[in-house]
Amino acid sequence: MSSVDKIINALAELEHDIETLSIKVQDMKKRILTNSDNEISKLKEKIIEIAKNESEKIIADAKKEAEEKSQKILKDAESNLSKLKENSKLTYEKSVKLVVDSVLNKSETKS
Repeated sequence: MSSVDKIINALAELEHDIETLSIKVQDMKKRILTNSDNEISKLKEKIIEIAKNESEKIIADAKKEAEEKSQKILKDAESNLSKLKENSKLTYEKSVKLVVDSVLNKSETKS
């Protein structure tokens, strides 16, 4: 075998090795992409779960705050209603007294 044949054989082997490496690189690229897609899906699910839990917490806090405000408003309304009833009663009693006094005064002046 001549040196030219040896070089040609070496180049053919090198070309074969390069093709084999290229196929392996393509296979590794596919596996990396598949693994990346799987990890992205897992992370997406985790993020969705975290967001769901956080939103549930925010909603629960808002509901609690709204209930507390509602109770305060109800308490204030009951207090105001009580005061209004008391004032109405006092005003009614004063009004009756004024009418009675007025009627009695007119009756006394006629006699």
